[in-house]
This record gives sequence, structure tokens and C-alpha cells, in this order.
Amino acid sequence: MEFPYVKFEDNRSTEDAKAIYNQRLEDAIEIYEKHNLSFYDRPCPYCGSKESKEAKPFLERYKVAHCDSCNSLYVNPCPNVDALSDYYNNGKCNIMLEDIVKKRQNRPSVSFILDNRIEAINRIIKSNNSLESFRVLEIGCASGIFLKKLKENLLSTFPSINFEFFGIDIDQNAISNPAGNDLNLTCSSVEEFVSSSDQKFDLILHFELIEHLSDPFSFMVEVKKLLVKGGSMLFTTPNMEGLEMVASDYDQYRLLAHGIFPPMHLNAFSTLNITNFLIRAGFKVREISTPGKFDVDMVKICSEFVEDSLWKSLAKLDDKTLGFLQALVIRLKASSHMQCIVSV
Repeated sequence: MEFPYVKFEDNRSTEDAKAIYNQRLEDAIEIYEKHNLSFYDRPCPYCGSKESKEAKPFLERYKVAHCDSCNSLYVNPCPNVDALSDYYNNGKCNIMLEDIVKKRQNRPSVSFILDNRIEAINRIIKSNNSLESFRVLEIGCASGIFLKKLKENLLSTFPSINFEFFGIDIDQNAISNPAGNDLNLTCSSVEEFVSSSDQKFDLILHFELIEHLSDPFSFMVEVKKLLVKGGSMLFTTPNMEGLEMVASDYDQYRLLAHGIFPPMHLNAFSTLNITNFLIRAGFKVREISTPGKFDVDMVKICSEFVEDSLWKSLAKLDDKTLGFLQALVIRLKASSHMQCIVSV
């Protein structure tokens, strides 16, 4: 049996990836120089411990803490709200990322990313017997592009179920330009939505979000309030223990941002710490997988910057072997892209 070798170029060009990576470094330095005096100390975002040691800094500026209790890494002191607002509203790298996302929206070569999510959602719905209605909320929905694709799939796959689709995002411009009709999009933070609405949902989605938050635990506690009894949540986040992140540490050159990459990525989740984090927030862990397909090719492309000879040797393997290796990485839950399903 052969396993197709999925290349990073299916996601974005190597040139685009290197350009946005370099811009992210420039933006990170600029934010640090402008705001570092307002950074604040926080407890471990995974277990809540206040005991930690200093790990090596990022860009010789941002301090990184190593938790004494759960052995996890996180950025500390943490950029405050003003610093993060400045970064996300004015950082040139975010404009570049938006352009890249627009380029790949209709590229079939990367449709598997969304298809993996939809397949998992289908399994969640099938596990609930005799459903008559089902309400879905996506947090950080932007203009609702994924919700639109999901709606089309679910309406055809489960014609007997009455679906409702909702989305919230803090970007008013995105909310004002919805990707489809009947998506019920609202400009709001999670905290504002919880305090102003008594709505409940059967399924909540968020993708590549919690690694950006200064207090991901409080976020999860708030999200839990929006779920019906027995409801589910599906989310994705980088996996700190994934092959590509292990091969190139957070202070080494890479194509995509590491789990530690302030002021963007403040929390390095992994298959090791995510379970305790979710149980602490009151969830039941149903499934943890790492369906990412780009790890091997990213290490191959950046092999000149990789120090460990074991990982450098990937560049010498043929595509057939690399395809098998990537399939093995996914099966062993060792990809750098993590997907979690939980319930209440």
C-alpha cells in the first residue's frame, strides 16, 4: 500500500511562508520594544501553578516559563491587551496572512484540512441518536467561510435534522460581509456573548485560537456555559510535541509559527498537557488526534536550519518513504497539528 506524500506547497508557497515568517519576527520585535514594560505575570495557563523556571527567551526578548508542576512552556510575562490589540490590528504579518488565506480558499489541494473537520463533525452528529434539531456555533468565524461549507455538507448528509448555524467574531468588518445566508453571525467576544445571551448549542467549534489567548482556561470555562448537557466541542491547536516542532525549536528558523511564538502564540499545547487542561476546565475528553500532513515536508524544506542529524536526514529520503513516514506520524499522534473533541 502506498501513502501519498503531501507537500507544504499545497498549503502556501515556500516563498510566501518565508516572507510572512520574517515579517512576523519583525512585528514581534516591534511590539516588544513598544509594550514590554506593560507585560504582566500570569500563572501556568494549563495547570494554574505559579511555580516555574525560566526557559530560553524568544528572540532574546520575550521570556518563556517552564512550569514546575506540569512541565509545560508558556510565554511569561505575557503581553497585555493593548500590546495584543496593536499586534493584531497593525501588524503587517496579519495583512500578509489574510492575503494567503484568500489565495487558498478555492484550492482543492488543501481541501483536506476542512474535510477532516467536517468528517469529525459528521461523526459527532452520528453518535447522537434520533436528533431532530442541532445548533452549531463557531467562535472566531470571520465571515463564516467554514460555516458555509459545513452547512452545505450537513444539510445534504442529514436531511431530517433541523440545523441552525451561528458564528461570533470580534472583527466587525468580517461579520458585516458574511460568506452565506442564514449563518447568524454576531460581532462579539465569547465573554460578551455569554453575558448577553441565554442561547445554548449542541456543538461549538474554534480553530487555531486558544494558543493566542492570555487566559485560555477562563476562555474554556466560558465556552462550557454555552453547551447543552451532553454537547460537544471540536477545536484545533498546534501540538508542541509534533515532529516539526521537535525538529526545530522555537528559536530556530521555520516555515510556520511554533507553539511558542509571541506575541502571537503564547501557549504551547501538546498531546501531553491538553488532557489535564480540558479536565480542569470541566470537559470530558473524547478524542485527541493529530491529522496534520505537512510536518515531514516542512522539516525537509528547512533541513539546513535543523541541528539534529536524525531530522536532517529526512531531506535524503524519496517521496514514497516520506509519504509513509507522514502517515505514520499521523497514526502515532505526532503531527504538529492537533484536533480535539470534548463533551460536557
